[in-house]
Amino acid sequence: MRRALRWTNVAIALVTLASGLAVLGSELRVAGYRELHHDALWFVVAYCAVQALMVVEFARDGPLVPWLAVAKLLAAFLFFASFLTSGLYWMAWTPGRYVYQLFGWGEETKVGLFALAFLGRGTFNTLNAFYFTRPWWGPLRVRRPLLGRAVTAVPIGIAALCTWAFLGLVREEATTFSPDAQDVARIVLESVDCERVRANEGKTMTDIRQRGERRYRVEITYGCDLTRVLVHAEDGRIGTAAGPQRECCQEGS
Repeated sequence: MRRALRWTNVAIALVTLASGLAVLGSELRVAGYRELHHDALWFVVAYCAVQALMVVEFARDGPLVPWLAVAKLLAAFLFFASFLTSGLYWMAWTPGRYVYQLFGWGEETKVGLFALAFLGRGTFNTLNAFYFTRPWWGPLRVRRPLLGRAVTAVPIGIAALCTWAFLGLVREEATTFSPDAQDVARIVLESVDCERVRANEGKTMTDIRQRGERRYRVEITYGCDLTRVLVHAEDGRIGTAAGPQRECCQEGS
């Protein structure tokens, strides 16, 4: 079990490190990449160093393994705590952005991102930290069985909660999102030009669009880092589309 978990962590860190190195290489060699993504070079280097440390430590089962497992769990908690305010921006800002893109299967479905966030960052990281910190909490179950069981029930409950949230979001997506509204959202996003992005930066504009006999209420939130389109169909279902418009805010654009 320990061996399988260690090498799973190594594989995850390798994929994340590959994304970080791709960002670092683009920063250094691709003209305009840094201005487009606003990456801080020191942060990208630090991010790659942390992922490399995880590869080495989990591969050799080093003394930092439990601490790194806990650090991954705390990072997941921070991600969830800020999800509604900055979670979507983090997916675009992080040097691990290409990992999120692997799970971003288009605007039609968010199941891939839900799985990465709630099953990967939530359920897996919780059970991962729970297993590797067993030497910390194991003696408590021997000395104080009742308290020990109560303590160990917490991570199990968190893992179950993340799994329940994932299943609930998948069900919600099936009843909330409309393929037609999704198509309208994509078309609207593609029609957004730089002049409107610069003129309405930070604002949300509403409009009514007609498609055949159906009418859709459209909300466009303009931003250089992320422009989002939310479309409401007449039956109450919605469609969304989003994308960065950083090229519109570059000097001389």
